[in-house]
Amino acid sequence: MISPRYQWDFPAVANEGAAKEIAETFGVSDLVAKILVNRGYDTIESANAFLRPGMDALYDPFLLHDMDVAIERIMTAIDNGEKIVVYGDYDVDGITSTAIMTWALELMGADVSYYVPNRFNDGYGPNMAQYQRLASEGMQLLITVDNGVSGREKVNWLMANGVDVIVTDHHELPEQLPDAVAVVHPRHPEGQYPFGGLSGAGVAFKVASALLEEPADEVMDLAALGAVADVMELVDENRAIVAMGLGNLKEDPRPGLAALLEVAGTAQADIDSMTIGFTIGPRLNALGRMADATDGVRLLLSDDPEEASELAKRIDKLNRERQDLVASISEEALAQAATLAADPVLVVAGSGWHEGVLGIVASKLVEATGKPAIVLNDEDGQMKGSGRSVAAFDLFAALDGHRDLLTAFGGHASAAGMTIPTANLQAVRDVLREEAATQNLAEAGLPEIRIAAEVTAKDFNRQNYEQLQVLAPFGEGNPEPLFAVNLAGVQNVKTMSEGKHLRFTAETSAGTLPVVAFGRGPLAEDLAGRFESIRIVGTMSENSFRGDVSYQMMLTDIEAKGSSLLDWRTTRLTTQTFANPATYIFFNKKHYEQLAPTIKAPAEAVYWEDAFNRTSVGTMAFVDIPDDMSQLGDLLKFVPAGRLAPIFYAKTPAYLQKVPSKADFAKVYKFARSFQDIALRTQYDAVLAHLGMERSMLTLILQVFLDAKFVTIVDGVLNAVPEPAPMALEETASYQQFLARRQLEEQLIYSSTSELESLLTNLSKQES
Repeated sequence: MISPRYQWDFPAVANEGAAKEIAETFGVSDLVAKILVNRGYDTIESANAFLRPGMDALYDPFLLHDMDVAIERIMTAIDNGEKIVVYGDYDVDGITSTAIMTWALELMGADVSYYVPNRFNDGYGPNMAQYQRLASEGMQLLITVDNGVSGREKVNWLMANGVDVIVTDHHELPEQLPDAVAVVHPRHPEGQYPFGGLSGAGVAFKVASALLEEPADEVMDLAALGAVADVMELVDENRAIVAMGLGNLKEDPRPGLAALLEVAGTAQADIDSMTIGFTIGPRLNALGRMADATDGVRLLLSDDPEEASELAKRIDKLNRERQDLVASISEEALAQAATLAADPVLVVAGSGWHEGVLGIVASKLVEATGKPAIVLNDEDGQMKGSGRSVAAFDLFAALDGHRDLLTAFGGHASAAGMTIPTANLQAVRDVLREEAATQNLAEAGLPEIRIAAEVTAKDFNRQNYEQLQVLAPFGEGNPEPLFAVNLAGVQNVKTMSEGKHLRFTAETSAGTLPVVAFGRGPLAEDLAGRFESIRIVGTMSENSFRGDVSYQMMLTDIEAKGSSLLDWRTTRLTTQTFANPATYIFFNKKHYEQLAPTIKAPAEAVYWEDAFNRTSVGTMAFVDIPDDMSQLGDLLKFVPAGRLAPIFYAKTPAYLQKVPSKADFAKVYKFARSFQDIALRTQYDAVLAHLGMERSMLTLILQVFLDAKFVTIVDGVLNAVPEPAPMALEETASYQQFLARRQLEEQLIYSSTSELESLLTNLSKQES
């Protein structure tokens, strides 16, 4: 059995009439129209705004609270030649925000420089030491981008010491805002901006547009980078920014991004929102995680292709180093998380863990465990790190009311950064346990995903793929449509990237479908078996290889019912038979006593009666044949297993024996009456030769004769009973056991894999 990671929702079309009207008006397929309606675009006006994002979707920047005040102060600073500093952040949103604001101010003729705080020396957000340094160097106006709302004390210090501050930010708003000249925020409590989901780069883009008195389309690509990398919802104004920004990036990428795409091996024609999320974003983020993010701003603002190329190569190298660090720390963090299995929110800590990658490690913990996770590095009495959460748990809200336990804190519902005194670690764990109960995390169940349609392999084609692209760009708030496919089985299961990823061929009623599953390499062993039923969910993807274009599924989730069946049946038992890690079940006590000592951990040998002490096992391998089907049925019903691996070894299979005929019985009985005191221990081979009979058949006939009292065997000496009572030999216990054994072996050993799968499935369902 493979349990799904998500709850699958198959919504009916809310308004069939609206879907039909949209399909006819815009020339889209019925499927695309239904997806639009189910996502809330159920009128011609809303569908038009979604399908045709453009400049008219951008709101007037002066609708943002304090924008007029901010622009007036900036223009005064420019006119007076004041020294302006743009204070950014070290993630992609912060880097792009800094680049956008600096570009706009330079274009307006300002005396401007920028400062990107160092993650390790300055921490997140406003830093008093840096503020004081910048002020001492003559700064007269500070403009924060992608930070600042949580820096009330530090901003107020600048304001009190003659340095004006304009805060532009999009993060969660604290109860008290800084007393700055202006606080430009799309969700300002006194503002009425139509869209609150802008990224930090989006806010910087709006300030730039207000300064230029027209949309700052030259930096739309940077605003798009910030929105996608910061996982903002790609709806409303964000959708327009990202759609147009990606268009600019695809048509004419700035030197820095062109160089970064080149070192990553990404063709310009292949650029989409996934390029930001998986190619550009991780590399720019690597700067802030591993070194100094200032180089990221330099890269984005550079007009020199040579400079851009050198910076891009350096960034790519740092990204590879970042990947190695993530792998090693994740291994330690996962091991520690296993010891905290009872905690609803995982808080793990280590020494010597590189602080720059802890957010990524936290994400991997969430993916592996399904629980919110915080990963911290312990150094000099302070623990610095990052947390990531699940949809059902607001991490920011959980910690926001307990700032007395924290040295520093900031972030969102799903992600946060923090510094915690080492002495407060257990207190934070206790608080998070209480907050999890308050937010009913345990009752949340699996996160839900919405399925666009149930389809077959033949639906993964060029026409459908191209139709779906009208819904792009995809991302948070506008995910790629998910499709469910029922499978008959899987073939060609292979792992990639040292077992991390997986690819296989799905068999459906309408042909085969290639499937790629990132991060699901461990499923390879399960998928090598057979299940009662398998369903998969994923997105439709185009694959181009040497000019050939095909269509495949990128797996999101999988559900397989019934235990996976791994057909390990064999006619010989060797050390290799027991090489796989499994629980090897023995029905024959002698086999168990002989072979158990040879089976080494992590594998284990278990006599079948002792198996009922197990609450569950991973792979349950049946080494030999049970006495009857009820033994096997009881194990299947009461010992849950993820995989079943029948070996069903029989040294002398009854199924291969010839069934004795009346003539065979008569021949042996006549022989027994013709001779007296036949010493079977020494003369057995001679008897076999005389009768021209196989050993197994003679043994069976003698057992039947003993049951029928036709012969006696005392101390190995055979004699016929002169006048035995009449009896039907086929009714003797030995003969019936022989027939039952033949039938058992026929079903367990000599059946096809599909026949055996059906038998084991039925046995597991029978009433006890």
